[in-house]
Amino acid sequence: MGYGTAFTTEIYLNRQIFQNRYELDEKIKEIEGFIESSKRELTALAVSTPKDVMSEKDSDGYVENPIDQILRRTAEIFEWMEDNYSDLNRLYQYQQYLDENPEVDMEKLNDI
Repeated sequence: MGYGTAFTTEIYLNRQIFQNRYELDEKIKEIEGFIESSKRELTALAVSTPKDVMSEKDSDGYVENPIDQILRRTAEIFEWMEDNYSDLNRLYQYQQYLDENPEVDMEKLNDI
């Protein structure tokens, strides 16, 4: 027998209500799509050169360094991905709960 840590947690899906499994599955697919899109954008930035990045002017009217643009954009993408992975993890846990408890009525779980 193995060893590990067991715990119980309560998860609240803020501003998310699902009437049926189809809605839950579609939301999961949507978030997985956001993550895949972010991965593609990171890959494009990884293979880009400074010439590939259009320089923009900052708030003072100076042209911004393309490397700074790439760094800023990758930080935004990583933050977006972290938020999406967090949401996806909670939805996976909800999906697993429903799989393990098929008698549960999803509409009764909704916070009204």
